[in-house]
Amino acid sequence: MITFEGIDGCGKSTIVAEIARRIPGEDEPPFRGREFLFTAEPTDGEEGRLLRERLKLPRSAVGGGSGSADADGLEELEDLFLFLADHARHLRETVVPALGRGAVVISDRYSDSRAAYQGATLRTAVPRPLEWVRDLHRPWSVPPDKTILFSIDPALAFERCRLRREEGPSSPQPPGPDKFEEEPFLREVEANFEAMAREEPGRFVVINAGRRKDEVLEDAMRALTVALAEAGSGQ
Repeated sequence: MITFEGIDGCGKSTIVAEIARRIPGEDEPPFRGREFLFTAEPTDGEEGRLLRERLKLPRSAVGGGSGSADADGLEELEDLFLFLADHARHLRETVVPALGRGAVVISDRYSDSRAAYQGATLRTAVPRPLEWVRDLHRPWSVPPDKTILFSIDPALAFERCRLRREEGPSSPQPPGPDKFEEEPFLREVEANFEAMAREEPGRFVVINAGRRKDEVLEDAMRALTVALAEAGSGQ
Protein backbone atom coordinates (compact mmCIF):
# COMPACT_ATOMS: atom_id res chain seq x y z
CA MET A 1 0.00 0.00 0.00
CA ILE A 2 1.77 3.12 -1.27
CA THR A 3 0.18 6.55 -0.98
CA PHE A 4 0.97 9.92 -2.51
CA GLU A 5 0.15 12.96 -0.40
CA GLY A 6 0.54 16.74 -0.45
CA ILE A 7 -1.41 19.98 -0.45
CA ASP A 8 -3.50 21.20 -3.37
CA GLY A 9 -1.25 22.60 -6.09
CA CYS A 10 1.76 20.40 -5.27
CA GLY A 11 1.51 18.55 -8.63
CA LYS A 12 0.96 15.17 -7.02
CA SER A 13 -1.89 13.97 -9.24
CA THR A 14 0.03 14.89 -12.41
CA ILE A 15 3.01 12.83 -11.26
CA VAL A 16 0.86 9.86 -10.23
CA ALA A 17 -0.73 9.88 -13.69
CA GLU A 18 2.75 9.91 -15.28
CA ILE A 19 3.84 6.99 -13.10
CA ALA A 20 0.74 5.03 -14.11
CA ARG A 21 1.69 5.54 -17.76
CA ARG A 22 5.33 4.62 -17.21
CA ILE A 23 4.98 1.46 -15.11
CA PRO A 24 3.63 -0.82 -17.90
CA GLY A 25 6.91 -0.25 -19.75
CA GLU A 26 9.05 -1.20 -16.74
CA ASP A 27 10.19 -4.79 -17.22
CA GLU A 28 12.88 -5.05 -14.56
CA PRO A 29 12.70 -5.78 -10.82
CA PRO A 30 11.07 -4.59 -8.67
CA PHE A 31 8.29 -3.82 -11.19
CA ARG A 32 8.33 -7.00 -13.26
CA GLY A 33 5.60 -9.51 -12.43
CA ARG A 34 3.63 -7.23 -10.14
CA GLU A 35 0.03 -6.09 -10.52
CA PHE A 36 -0.45 -2.37 -9.90
CA LEU A 37 -3.77 -0.79 -9.03
CA PHE A 38 -3.99 3.02 -9.17
CA THR A 39 -6.77 4.62 -7.20
CA ALA A 40 -7.61 7.89 -5.42
CA GLU A 41 -9.59 9.55 -2.66
CA PRO A 42 -12.18 10.96 -2.69
CA THR A 43 -13.46 8.07 -4.78
CA ASP A 44 -16.02 8.12 -7.59
CA GLY A 45 -18.55 6.57 -5.22
CA GLU A 46 -21.64 8.29 -3.91
CA GLU A 47 -19.88 9.86 -0.91
CA GLY A 48 -16.92 11.03 -3.00
CA ARG A 49 -19.15 12.70 -5.58
CA LEU A 50 -21.09 14.46 -2.82
CA LEU A 51 -17.87 15.67 -1.21
CA ARG A 52 -16.57 17.19 -4.43
CA GLU A 53 -19.82 19.07 -4.90
CA ARG A 54 -19.81 20.33 -1.29
CA LEU A 55 -16.25 21.62 -1.59
CA LYS A 56 -17.21 23.81 -4.56
CA LEU A 57 -20.02 25.56 -2.67
CA PRO A 58 -19.72 28.63 -0.43
CA ARG A 59 -19.76 27.62 3.22
CA SER A 60 -23.25 29.08 3.84
CA ALA A 61 -24.68 27.11 0.91
CA VAL A 62 -23.43 23.82 2.35
CA GLY A 63 -24.73 23.99 5.87
CA GLY A 64 -27.27 26.77 5.72
CA GLY A 65 -26.25 27.65 9.27
CA SER A 66 -25.76 30.90 11.08
CA GLY A 67 -22.06 31.16 10.27
CA SER A 68 -21.15 30.96 13.96
CA ALA A 69 -18.03 29.10 15.08
CA ASP A 70 -20.18 26.27 16.44
CA ALA A 71 -22.16 25.97 13.21
CA ASP A 72 -18.96 25.96 11.13
CA GLY A 73 -17.49 23.26 13.36
CA LEU A 74 -20.52 21.04 12.85
CA GLU A 75 -20.34 21.60 9.10
CA GLU A 76 -16.70 20.51 9.11
CA LEU A 77 -17.68 17.42 11.08
CA GLU A 78 -20.21 16.60 8.37
CA ASP A 79 -17.40 16.75 5.82
CA LEU A 80 -15.12 14.60 7.97
CA PHE A 81 -17.65 11.81 8.37
CA LEU A 82 -18.44 11.88 4.66
CA PHE A 83 -14.70 11.48 4.02
CA LEU A 84 -14.61 8.56 6.46
CA ALA A 85 -17.61 6.92 4.78
CA ASP A 86 -15.92 7.34 1.40
CA HIS A 87 -12.72 5.82 2.84
CA ALA A 88 -14.66 2.82 4.18
CA ARG A 89 -16.22 2.26 0.74
CA HIS A 90 -12.77 2.60 -0.85
CA LEU A 91 -11.34 -0.04 1.48
CA ARG A 92 -14.23 -2.44 1.00
CA GLU A 93 -14.62 -2.17 -2.76
CA THR A 94 -11.06 -1.51 -3.93
CA VAL A 95 -8.15 -1.54 -1.50
CA VAL A 96 -8.75 -4.69 0.56
CA PRO A 97 -9.65 -6.93 -2.43
CA ALA A 98 -6.59 -5.71 -4.37
CA LEU A 99 -4.19 -6.23 -1.47
CA GLY A 100 -5.77 -9.64 -0.87
CA ARG A 101 -4.79 -10.82 -4.34
CA GLY A 102 -1.25 -9.46 -3.94
CA ALA A 103 -1.52 -6.25 -5.95
CA VAL A 104 0.44 -3.09 -5.22
CA VAL A 105 -2.12 -0.38 -4.46
CA ILE A 106 -1.05 3.19 -5.24
CA SER A 107 -3.49 5.80 -3.96
CA ASP A 108 -3.53 9.50 -4.83
CA ARG A 109 -4.55 10.75 -1.36
CA TYR A 110 -5.55 8.49 1.51
CA SER A 111 -6.02 8.72 5.27
CA ASP A 112 -3.15 11.19 5.83
CA SER A 113 -4.98 13.77 3.73
CA ARG A 114 -7.92 13.50 6.09
CA ALA A 115 -5.67 14.05 9.09
CA ALA A 116 -3.87 16.99 7.50
CA TYR A 117 -6.90 18.76 6.03
CA GLN A 118 -9.53 18.02 8.66
CA GLY A 119 -6.88 18.56 11.30
CA ALA A 120 -6.90 22.15 10.05
CA THR A 121 -10.64 22.62 9.47
CA LEU A 122 -11.53 21.23 12.91
CA ARG A 123 -9.01 23.24 14.93
CA THR A 124 -11.80 25.19 16.69
CA ALA A 125 -14.22 22.26 16.97
CA VAL A 126 -12.25 19.53 18.79
CA PRO A 127 -9.07 19.41 20.91
CA ARG A 128 -5.90 18.21 19.13
CA PRO A 129 -7.74 17.66 15.83
CA LEU A 130 -4.79 16.15 13.93
CA GLU A 131 -4.35 13.38 16.48
CA TRP A 132 -8.12 12.95 16.88
CA VAL A 133 -8.69 12.36 13.16
CA ARG A 134 -5.79 9.90 13.01
CA ASP A 135 -7.18 8.04 16.02
CA LEU A 136 -10.54 7.69 14.25
CA HIS A 137 -8.85 5.67 11.50
CA ARG A 138 -6.61 3.40 13.56
CA PRO A 139 -9.09 0.66 14.61
CA TRP A 140 -10.28 -0.16 11.09
CA SER A 141 -8.29 1.46 8.28
CA VAL A 142 -5.44 -0.18 6.33
CA PRO A 143 -2.27 1.83 7.04
CA PRO A 144 0.07 2.63 4.13
CA ASP A 145 3.39 0.82 3.94
CA LYS A 146 5.03 3.86 2.37
CA THR A 147 3.87 7.45 1.83
CA ILE A 148 5.49 9.74 -0.73
CA LEU A 149 4.87 13.30 0.42
CA PHE A 150 5.17 16.20 -2.03
CA SER A 151 6.46 19.17 -0.04
CA ILE A 152 6.02 22.66 -1.50
CA ASP A 153 5.91 26.31 -0.48
CA PRO A 154 2.16 26.96 0.05
CA ALA A 155 2.49 30.32 -1.77
CA LEU A 156 3.65 28.50 -4.91
CA ALA A 157 0.94 25.86 -4.49
CA PHE A 158 -1.70 28.59 -4.16
CA GLU A 159 -0.44 30.28 -7.33
CA ARG A 160 -0.64 26.97 -9.21
CA CYS A 161 -4.23 26.51 -7.99
CA ARG A 162 -5.11 30.02 -9.18
CA LEU A 163 -3.62 29.43 -12.63
CA ARG A 164 -5.37 26.08 -12.89
CA ARG A 165 -8.73 27.72 -12.21
CA GLU A 166 -8.07 30.46 -14.77
CA GLU A 167 -7.07 27.92 -17.41
CA GLY A 168 -10.13 25.74 -16.76
CA PRO A 169 -13.23 25.52 -18.98
CA SER A 170 -14.83 28.87 -19.73
CA SER A 171 -18.20 29.53 -18.15
CA PRO A 172 -20.45 32.56 -17.48
CA GLN A 173 -19.18 32.51 -13.88
CA PRO A 174 -15.54 31.44 -13.60
CA PRO A 175 -15.08 28.96 -10.77
CA GLY A 176 -13.61 30.29 -7.56
CA PRO A 177 -11.33 28.34 -5.25
CA ASP A 178 -12.81 25.54 -3.21
CA LYS A 179 -12.39 25.95 0.52
CA PHE A 180 -9.17 23.90 0.50
CA GLU A 181 -7.38 26.21 -1.98
CA GLU A 182 -6.70 29.32 0.10
CA GLU A 183 -3.08 30.11 0.96
CA PRO A 184 -3.41 30.51 4.77
CA PHE A 185 -5.31 27.25 4.96
CA LEU A 186 -2.75 25.48 2.76
CA ARG A 187 -0.04 26.62 5.18
CA GLU A 188 -1.82 24.91 8.06
CA VAL A 189 -2.27 21.72 6.05
CA GLU A 190 1.38 21.69 4.95
CA ALA A 191 2.41 22.05 8.60
CA ASN A 192 0.23 19.04 9.49
CA PHE A 193 1.80 16.92 6.75
CA GLU A 194 5.27 17.94 7.94
CA ALA A 195 4.38 17.00 11.53
CA MET A 196 3.25 13.52 10.47
CA ALA A 197 6.40 13.03 8.37
CA ARG A 198 8.58 13.90 11.36
CA GLU A 199 6.62 11.48 13.53
CA GLU A 200 6.97 8.56 11.07
CA PRO A 201 10.24 9.07 9.15
CA GLY A 202 10.38 5.40 8.22
CA ARG A 203 7.08 5.57 6.34
CA PHE A 204 7.30 9.01 4.74
CA VAL A 205 9.54 9.89 1.82
CA VAL A 206 9.53 13.68 1.38
CA ILE A 207 10.06 15.07 -2.13
CA ASN A 208 10.64 18.72 -3.02
CA ALA A 209 7.70 19.39 -5.35
CA GLY A 210 8.62 22.98 -6.15
CA ARG A 211 10.96 21.93 -8.97
CA ARG A 212 10.46 21.02 -12.63
CA LYS A 213 8.02 18.22 -13.37
CA ASP A 214 10.72 15.90 -14.78
CA GLU A 215 12.85 16.24 -11.64
CA VAL A 216 9.91 15.53 -9.35
CA LEU A 217 8.87 12.56 -11.49
CA GLU A 218 12.34 11.01 -11.32
CA ASP A 219 12.49 11.40 -7.54
CA ALA A 220 9.02 9.87 -7.21
CA MET A 221 9.96 6.91 -9.41
CA ARG A 222 13.14 6.42 -7.39
CA ALA A 223 11.19 6.46 -4.12
CA LEU A 224 8.66 4.00 -5.54
CA THR A 225 11.42 1.68 -6.76
CA VAL A 226 13.07 1.65 -3.34
CA ALA A 227 9.75 1.00 -1.59
CA LEU A 228 8.97 -1.94 -3.86
CA ALA A 229 12.48 -3.37 -3.48
CA GLU A 230 12.18 -3.18 0.31
CA ALA A 231 8.81 -4.91 0.21
CA GLY A 232 10.21 -7.65 -2.00
CA SER A 233 13.11 -8.27 0.37
CA GLY A 234 10.86 -8.31 3.43
CA GLN A 235 12.33 -5.15 4.97
